[in-house]
Amino acid sequence: MSESEDEEEILEDDGEEELPPPGDGSIMGINALSYAPWWVISVVFHGLAILLVSLVTMTIGVQESNDAMVVTTNLEKSPVVAQQEVPKVDSKHVLESNHDTPPTDPTSEVASDIVVPPDILAKAELGDHFETINPDRPDTHSAFGNPDAHMFHSVQGNDDAAGGGGTGGISLEDTIGVGGASSPGTGGGWGGGNGTGTGVDNGSGHGSFGARNGGGRRLMVMRHGGSRATESGVDAALRWLAKHQEVDGHWDCVKYGGKQADVAVTGMSLLAFLGAGHTEKVGQYKDNVKRAVYWLISIQSDDGKYYKQGETHGIGYHHAIAALAMAEAAGMGRVPETVKSAQKGVDYSTEKHQQGEGSDKGAWRYGPKENPDLSVSGWFIMSLKSAKVAGLHVNPASFDGAIKFLDKVEEKGNAGDPYGGNRYGYMQPGHATRTTAIGNLCRQFMGWKREDLQGGVEFFVQQGGVPEWDGNGGKVDLYYWYYGTLCVFQQGGDIWKRWNEALKKALTDNQRKGGDEDGSWDPVGAYSEYWGRVGQTALGCLCLEVYYRYLPLYK
Repeated sequence: MSESEDEEEILEDDGEEELPPPGDGSIMGINALSYAPWWVISVVFHGLAILLVSLVTMTIGVQESNDAMVVTTNLEKSPVVAQQEVPKVDSKHVLESNHDTPPTDPTSEVASDIVVPPDILAKAELGDHFETINPDRPDTHSAFGNPDAHMFHSVQGNDDAAGGGGTGGISLEDTIGVGGASSPGTGGGWGGGNGTGTGVDNGSGHGSFGARNGGGRRLMVMRHGGSRATESGVDAALRWLAKHQEVDGHWDCVKYGGKQADVAVTGMSLLAFLGAGHTEKVGQYKDNVKRAVYWLISIQSDDGKYYKQGETHGIGYHHAIAALAMAEAAGMGRVPETVKSAQKGVDYSTEKHQQGEGSDKGAWRYGPKENPDLSVSGWFIMSLKSAKVAGLHVNPASFDGAIKFLDKVEEKGNAGDPYGGNRYGYMQPGHATRTTAIGNLCRQFMGWKREDLQGGVEFFVQQGGVPEWDGNGGKVDLYYWYYGTLCVFQQGGDIWKRWNEALKKALTDNQRKGGDEDGSWDPVGAYSEYWGRVGQTALGCLCLEVYYRYLPLYK
């Protein structure tokens, strides 16, 4: 999955052991037995019989274990960054660390043996192989393309984690305890709120965040319309992001064609790695995750906001995107200083930035306490949802304020309305396609029923169209595609099949192949001038991770 020269090999064992002969050249000293008493000879031969039976059993056991694919991942030669010391994070930001050392150059050797059951590997054949080749590793240019390559470098999850509401899953019953008058939420977090999804904390990530690793990830790709092409696309995008991360952990937006938006694109890039199951503790890219997290902690102010002076579009977008990434990192890795930082970010979102006070809260915009808009508020709502899932404390009044704002900007349907409402404006009631996608996604994740949202989803797909990458990029809109993809995936049905086929073609056909841009997407289309190649690539990758990033809300 990386341009790094990670070595993957199938471990083979013929099950045979070579027994060294004794120094006198006799076979286990049998010649000497001719002079021994009969009971000594009996003991020796019975011992030999037991030894032979043990060897046969060991051989059979080894042969049986070879039916599964065993892979060793060696990151010793990872060239993600040069051998430079990462700047230390200010000690005031990092307390009670459970890391042995600060994150440094990811050339340190990490090896893990992963066993993938053959029934998982043989579930189905996927087509549409996306050809992006790492010239240094021609044998492993795609997780699917090479039959000897392991599927996901980040695995150690539960192979049965693919079902909605199953282990590590999310279901409608697991939504947080907020909702509209007709669609109240009912439970705790994603996967575990009502006992339907327990999750397994084995260092590979919190079970509540989708089926991001293990056999569950592959099953989700197959079940929901992904392919070799989409997974190769994720593989290549993460490789590009890893290669172009700065040594201190952030991504330089201006360097790759954007404006001053380092905090936002670092948050987007971190989300892309987390979405594929990489955490601060496990995964081929765990060092990239560590360094991104440490950088965000290093720029976090005392009041909890993630922001650098001079960043484009004020505080709102930057903090909300970074807070979403940090909440997921905290929930998946459970590193104490990450959890502490993420909680500070949540507190800033709800107590410093959100409009209103106490029970009279509204939503969010660029600056603290400003009249809200739905574009910025969408990122804040999703970040608070992830924080709730991660076990962080979120002021319940904040969700109430979000619901009141959604009600305010919703355009209701009338008797002759073919879509039945659930359309949303920017700051007032309206029916813009992008904000309608954002509004319906927020409703989904706060507990609204699928049937109550169907009209709104059909509206933005009909009016805004499905993803299409035309010749000059004029129809490209990764911001709309990101929210639309998450929302239509949750809605499911024929509308998802239509959207998904268009999405796969748009992204896999236009991902760069070869050269320094290999695996990235050109910054063309709406808003790409702000986030550049880094943001465009991170958002494209997140779209292709939709099959397993969050499990289906509706059964």
